[in-house]
Amino acid sequence: MPLEPSSGVYRLSLNENLFLPREFIAEVVSKALELVDPRLYRDAYGEELAGKLAEFHGVEASEVVVGAGADHLIYLLAHLGRDGGVAIVEPTFEEYERAAKLFGAPRVKVLLDEEFRLRPERVLSARAGLVYMASPNNPTGNQFDRDAVEEVVERFEGVVVVDEAYAENGRYTLIREAPARENLVVIRTFSKAWGLAGMRVGYAVTNRKLASLLRERGMVFACSSLSLKAAELMLERWGEVAKAVEEAKRVRDWMREELGRLPVRAYPSDANFLLVRLPVSSSWARERLLERGFAVKDVGGMPLCENCIRVTVPPKPIAESFIKALKEVLER
Repeated sequence: MPLEPSSGVYRLSLNENLFLPREFIAEVVSKALELVDPRLYRDAYGEELAGKLAEFHGVEASEVVVGAGADHLIYLLAHLGRDGGVAIVEPTFEEYERAAKLFGAPRVKVLLDEEFRLRPERVLSARAGLVYMASPNNPTGNQFDRDAVEEVVERFEGVVVVDEAYAENGRYTLIREAPARENLVVIRTFSKAWGLAGMRVGYAVTNRKLASLLRERGMVFACSSLSLKAAELMLERWGEVAKAVEEAKRVRDWMREELGRLPVRAYPSDANFLLVRLPVSSSWARERLLERGFAVKDVGGMPLCENCIRVTVPPKPIAESFIKALKEVLER
């Protein structure tokens, strides 16, 4: 299946934010276009946006590194594990392994427990120079216990990368802690809660030493001037974004409760999606749902995720239609 669903179906496979109206995003992008001249190179390292992000999060601009989406930063960080190896807490976002492979880094897989909880002792027993973990995790949706994550940060001898792509939907963030830690990097993105998936802007918050190292290894002009300005303007609209996030949370919790009436297991989530374990083949169910106009992510091949699908939480009318379609599929 292609990464991007075909037109004419509901896109519940890529965890995009469907709660911010397209008209709202178009307004922000149009204003950004008025403020920049796309003919010109501008802000080689995204320093203006880094300054705005520093104000937003209460850190220093020198502790923020802007990149072309979170993926860009994931790849920049992978070189730190080239010699000592990379530990990957699984099941999780596949891009961590791709990044490690690109740099030829030895890879160590660290499994969550059967309820998808982080076990610090498993991470700490891994011999690696860097560890990737997503919290809230993708595809499981849960944000790891904060004490467990902090234990890893405190005791792991290498760099700890905590990918908080979905943290706006979660319960806590480690951003304020990152600058004071020698080994912690927190990654964020404008692709999820902020609704700018197509603009490709992400950022990392860490201590000044690691931030400087990332900038040295990054590309100049990695982000377009239009994307940078749009992200900057979105920060000014946080109130509207926050309302959309709260509505997404309400629908997420309602959706999980409704799914509980079907013969499936919908796991608790701190993200903008749900992991759902089915009583049938997840690949078969994905195809049947696609026939009914819903694209979901089949994650049944991931560790601990047999016969699971990942479903983006959509606005309630779409969620109602999806649940109806899933019920029909399961009754076949």
